[in-house]
Amino acid sequence: MDAKTIQAIEAILKRGNDAEIRQKGGGLIVLEVKKTIKHST
Repeated sequence: MDAKTIQAIEAILKRGNDAEIRQKGGGLIVLEVKKTIKHST
């Protein structure tokens, strides 16, 4: 991983969301995973 990828991951984590890293072709994809609670009992 290069510095730009690590910065993207750190920015996502700082916002309180989860980061998901996947391989795509010869590189990596960083996904931001947001989960919201729609209903709680």
